[in-house]
Amino acid sequence: MKLTIGNKILVGYIPIVALIFVIVAFTLLRLDEVNRINREIIDVDMVVGQSAQEMINVLLAQESYGQRYLILKSQDMLSLFWKRDQEFSGHLKTIKELPDKDRPPATAELAEKHSDYTKYFQATTQHLDSIDSRSYVLADSLRREAFDRLVEVLNGLMADAETSQTHRTRLTAEIGRSAFQTLLAISILGSILALGAAILISHGIHGSILTLRAATGLVSQGRFENLPTVRTNDELGELSTAFNEMAVRLARLEEMYMDSSPLTRLPGGIAIENTVKSRIEQGVPFAFCMMDLDNFKPFNDRYGYGRGNAVIKRTAEIVQEVSKEAGDKDDFIGHIGGDDFALVTTPAVYRTVCEKIISRFDSSIPDFYDQEDRERGHIVSKSRRGETLKYPVMTISIAAVDSEKSHVNNHIEVGEIIAELKKYAKTFRKSNLVVDRRGGRKKKKKA
Repeated sequence: MKLTIGNKILVGYIPIVALIFVIVAFTLLRLDEVNRINREIIDVDMVVGQSAQEMINVLLAQESYGQRYLILKSQDMLSLFWKRDQEFSGHLKTIKELPDKDRPPATAELAEKHSDYTKYFQATTQHLDSIDSRSYVLADSLRREAFDRLVEVLNGLMADAETSQTHRTRLTAEIGRSAFQTLLAISILGSILALGAAILISHGIHGSILTLRAATGLVSQGRFENLPTVRTNDELGELSTAFNEMAVRLARLEEMYMDSSPLTRLPGGIAIENTVKSRIEQGVPFAFCMMDLDNFKPFNDRYGYGRGNAVIKRTAEIVQEVSKEAGDKDDFIGHIGGDDFALVTTPAVYRTVCEKIISRFDSSIPDFYDQEDRERGHIVSKSRRGETLKYPVMTISIAAVDSEKSHVNNHIEVGEIIAELKKYAKTFRKSNLVVDRRGGRKKKKKA
């Protein structure tokens, strides 16, 4: 599986994301537990405690009104007694409505004793005319006993509610402390893992970048071989591979540049030779055309290097223009040196290209001569032996080898054929194209 830089960075974030998820999940669980405990404190402990406190107050008031009624026999006191009884029942109902798991066990006894208290109070009121009677004394004794038990149960409820509230409050604090310690440990461990992953990934990327920088430094120094390579299956590895391929191309370009003509900027002999070799090895049909300017040296002697260089540049332009117009997209143009040019094209178009080069050259070259020389049709210059001779206006001789007809085996054979054809082409006094028609060479069989 290809682990890209983006995937590596994503992998580096996984511990952090996992850490955040664990922290959030753990925190939510703890908060839910604390929230549950707080609900129990508010909805159970505080309800029971407050209700028990209110019932004690109501019960004491009820007892007070009951005693006053027994003494004063006032209906107002009796009404207040039963009003407080209703209030007590209301608070008792609040406790009864709690869920079974939260309802205090003493609730049933509380209801029973309160019922006994009111029952015995009613029994007492029935014997007010004979307060010394045994029935009155017994009823009043049972009423007081029920009252005392009610107060005892209610005090127990308040104490239990307070104890439960204290326990749950401490439990909440303990959960908070435990959660803090756990989250701290998880955070430290997660941070270490995340930092380790980040360092590991950053170190790998940094190492790859250093390798690329070293390779770039070597290339900048003109060293294109044995470059350090990033051996990772990611974008930096692909970049390193592409960089090495680019270095190979740069080496070839440098070789071509060193071999190219400073005047025309066209590739030189080595590049021409490599092109021919490549096409022969790949079995690609080609036509090799060698161009030579006739009477160039006398022209150069007559007009000087400046005008001679202008002729060379114009010749290069003509070859490039015609190749672009009538040649193949893979045409190769080279400048061997001096007034010799080479064109590697396809067998299908080379004749057309060469004929157009000749036509354009012949129409352009007279412009480089002085008017007087143009009118005469020649220049007067000295030969290498010091003889004064007449030299016609320059022409161009082209020798061509068609690989489909000449059956060449290597670039050396191409050079030999071209040399013969070129020598023959220069025997003519006008621009011409000479093509090898012999086709007598046979391809060597591969071992």
